[in-house]
Amino acid sequence: MHFTGGINWGSNKKNHTRKYDAYIPIHLKTIRANHPFFLPKTDPNPVLKFTWDDGTKMLGKFEGSAKNYLDGKRYPKQISSFPHKDLLGKYLRDRMGIYSSRRVTIEDFNAYGRSDIEITQIGPGEYLLNFSV
Repeated sequence: MHFTGGINWGSNKKNHTRKYDAYIPIHLKTIRANHPFFLPKTDPNPVLKFTWDDGTKMLGKFEGSAKNYLDGKRYPKQISSFPHKDLLGKYLRDRMGIYSSRRVTIEDFNAYGRSDIEITQIGPGEYLLNFSV
């Protein structure tokens, strides 16, 4: 659980974020285990279409950069909403019933009943995200 990253990205007053900014981290072990689902980074990052399991639609991007030591290429390390990164943070907090700006904890995810988000590509540049319990 990130203290000032992930869903709590916006809680770091010393960086460039807004209060509810959030991202979904993508760990390198996930990238390695699901190759070629996650492709090496391109610039600029394309805008993608995300549909959540409850029918909510939002635009987003695979962002950030992490070097995979196995092939030396750079891969995205997070999923963010677009054009504003707080869209994702507000959406996830709403889904979990957290209506304040306090930091989200692992206990909040446990109370919600899920701490991961499943992503499936359903078309070119289109993804289904599942956060249902």
